[in-house]
Amino acid sequence: MTVKMPALMNIGRLIDLSAVRANVDEKEIELLAETAKKYKCIAVYVMPCFVPEIKSLLWDEPDILIGGAVGFPSGADSTSTKVAQAKEQIQEGCQELDMVINVGKLLSKRYSYVEEEIKAVVDIAGGLQVKVILEVAYLTDDEIKKGCELSINGGAKFVKTGTGWADKPTTINHIKLIKSFVGDSIKIKAAGGIRDLDTLIKMKNLGVSRFGIGLKSAQKIFEEYIALNKSR
Repeated sequence: MTVKMPALMNIGRLIDLSAVRANVDEKEIELLAETAKKYKCIAVYVMPCFVPEIKSLLWDEPDILIGGAVGFPSGADSTSTKVAQAKEQIQEGCQELDMVINVGKLLSKRYSYVEEEIKAVVDIAGGLQVKVILEVAYLTDDEIKKGCELSINGGAKFVKTGTGWADKPTTINHIKLIKSFVGDSIKIKAAGGIRDLDTLIKMKNLGVSRFGIGLKSAQKIFEEYIALNKSR
């Protein structure tokens, strides 16, 4: 039996469609908006300078959230800078935030610093969802667990695996590890190297609620999904 369009839309509701590379131009932002509309994606993410533009392109799509990138891509900004970024992007129309954890402070075991920084961004968000990006490619299993713990303590709604800027992808084993540690205490967003439908389905079945996927990879996944349904 062929799966009808509503099922396709449901896949879109799992995907935070993103264009957060350094070389994104205005044409790609326009294509991002068109693709998000076509597949009814749950959210779009752009670099801070493009927030006003993506907001204007999606003014008639209230079900597509606009996400703000805080501390991209390194996470090494000062806490005050991250708070200012978060405040500015909310004022410009962002409805949720993805914040990169301070990886260097986590690796240095400066846990109070990391947790207080998360709390500061959560506080300025004023009830909007904050997703904390761990950048798991740079961490050991124990460091990933600690990052999850600090994210929970800091009041984040999601823990996110990566920015997509690291040289290694998020893996199935990363998702298994995070889920085994956090259970249902925080939601999971997978991002970084998710480029096919099979990987998305496997991670969803392991407990991932949201996926951060770049425009090109997301288009490929939607095409795979359409082709799969046509073959049934």
